[in-house]
Amino acid sequence: MEIDTLFGLPAHPLVVHAAVVLLPLAAIGLVVVALLPNARRHYAPIVFGVALAATIAVGLAQQSGESLEGDVKKTEQLEEHTEQGQTVLPWAIAVTIVSAAVAAEPYARSRFDYPPRVVTGVLVAAAVLVGVGATWTVIDVGHSGAASVWDNATAEG
Repeated sequence: MEIDTLFGLPAHPLVVHAAVVLLPLAAIGLVVVALLPNARRHYAPIVFGVALAATIAVGLAQQSGESLEGDVKKTEQLEEHTEQGQTVLPWAIAVTIVSAAVAAEPYARSRFDYPPRVVTGVLVAAAVLVGVGATWTVIDVGHSGAASVWDNATAEG
């Protein structure tokens, strides 16, 4: 199923905003709940839900972008943006997986005996790594997309 339009407009600019907001939000939330073990039980499931929604939004943004690519003028910037866009989904999936692990940790702690400091350290390190990576990638890809649109619009105007 391809998503070309929403409400009569190209879907990509609409869908991409969900990804641009939700993925960094999930990344920041992930780092916070990883750093604060007392907040995990209540807030980590919410962060997981946001991460899952972000991953879906990223997938839809990629799909709608590929659909839109055939309808716009080919430029070097567009090619760069298209290639960079392929790197966001793996980061979104990583944020979702780590957020699932962080959300599961309080329940695992009640069933298994393990050193909580070590597990917290691993979760914090993983959360920071994927959180920073995902946020940086979204910013970089978003900038290349905006530059592609803006430079193309000013060249025509």
